[in-house]
Amino acid sequence: MVHSYPQRDILPSGSAASDWCNHPETLQSFWPHPGNTEGIAAAIAARGPLDLSRREQTANCIRRQYAEVGIEPPEGLTALAQGAEVVAAGHQLQAGGGPAFFHYKILSALRWAAQLRASGTPAVAVFWMASEDHDFEEVSMTHAPYGRSFEWTPERVEQAAVGRIAWDSQAEQAWQGWCEATLQSTGAVHVQSMPLTHRVRHWLNEWFGQENLVVIDGDDAELKASAHAIFTSEWSGEGIASALQRARDAYKAKWSSAPLQVRDNSLFILEANGRRTRADRWLDVHGSDAVQDLRPDQLSPNASLRPLYQEFVLQSAAFVGGPAEVGYWLMLGEAFQRHHIPHPALVVRDGAFVHNAHSIRAAQACGWTPQQPALTGDAAVATWADKQLRGNGELDRAFEAWSKALIAHAEGVPGDAVPTTRAALTKMEKELMHVQKKWRKMVRQQRAEEAEAIRGAFDDWMCPMGKGQERHLSALPLMEAVGGSEKFAEMWYKALSGANEPQFLVFYPTS
Repeated sequence: MVHSYPQRDILPSGSAASDWCNHPETLQSFWPHPGNTEGIAAAIAARGPLDLSRREQTANCIRRQYAEVGIEPPEGLTALAQGAEVVAAGHQLQAGGGPAFFHYKILSALRWAAQLRASGTPAVAVFWMASEDHDFEEVSMTHAPYGRSFEWTPERVEQAAVGRIAWDSQAEQAWQGWCEATLQSTGAVHVQSMPLTHRVRHWLNEWFGQENLVVIDGDDAELKASAHAIFTSEWSGEGIASALQRARDAYKAKWSSAPLQVRDNSLFILEANGRRTRADRWLDVHGSDAVQDLRPDQLSPNASLRPLYQEFVLQSAAFVGGPAEVGYWLMLGEAFQRHHIPHPALVVRDGAFVHNAHSIRAAQACGWTPQQPALTGDAAVATWADKQLRGNGELDRAFEAWSKALIAHAEGVPGDAVPTTRAALTKMEKELMHVQKKWRKMVRQQRAEEAEAIRGAFDDWMCPMGKGQERHLSALPLMEAVGGSEKFAEMWYKALSGANEPQFLVFYPTS
């Protein structure tokens, strides 16, 4: 069973992503096409005909990338070459997939592409591997419930592009061991050493190959050469800095802080020693004369420039991103205009929470729902104990009624009886809270087994590390709770069929 809720009702109120989902018409100065069915249609209409020669070149590059890894390209690549609309998603190369939203983002792109096809518009979902990011600590671990974590610990160069770091037989052995311990199964084994980029493509083919997902690696000399004008403008002072600064000022005025920093040059340089170095720092060492000797494959866009490079290459109808991604893409509207790159519709990914039998009981015990903010196990137990003491609010109502009666009585007493009585009630309320704290401790001690079950359900499954489930745990073990990945995907598509805006799904275990 799956329950569906609008994602706009789940996102934190006042955030950029929440405002974008709830009131996109008020944010047209940031981005023109909202993240819904109408926005996708508007983006396609505003863009006009595709540049089919560029699309064919892109398809040929993707075909070569699959051949280099030894994987048969998906049938969707043919549709891509012939001009099918693209629904794009992208992410850093998480070792083992990382948090569940990695999978949910891709499933979101797949469902929007399917809806376009159902409406008569050829479409394909494309996953952009952000293989040049270098925040290794952020992508090196994948977590399962109950503290079972996979950690990738290669020999690496500091600040290296993560996708170029070698995935070796030791990493593969550790991964297969994690799968066997966590999922009671293993995937295809790859014993030869390869860059992480290649291993992630194998994973994506294993997880989504039957879904016709097309995977592209942006760290490609030919693709970068095709976007030469976008990159070289950063050296000449004709890049996106001024557009981004204006957007940053407007963004801060709207939401108080901005997610992207403005750089005079939005490039990194991929050096021979493996490091990914900011362009301004590279210039300090090598000088401006050395720029002319840089090859296209040595140029790497930063977080501000990568979306422009991606959309120049893909010509997407829609881009599906997480709430934070959508937040920073909203800063890039004028930068897209600067390079005459059409804006895709900007869509917040669908989200999900997966229940198991223990989590259902724990949620009911403390009155928590997955639509609410995350709770630590200790906070959940405190809420549960307090609920036992308060019942249906009888104690609160009794204290409130008694307080009103005392105030009413004091109003008939001469002098300053009312303020004195209010002060006394304030002290009594504090004492009552102190007493209730002792009561809660007694409840936890007397019903320790039940309290520990609630704590464990929250800390191990529902809100590990005090985070939302999808932001910490891998989707792979979560899917097993509802019958496996194929069953999960089937339920996902069925629940979202025809949904014209981002959704948040709550899955319940199969009986």
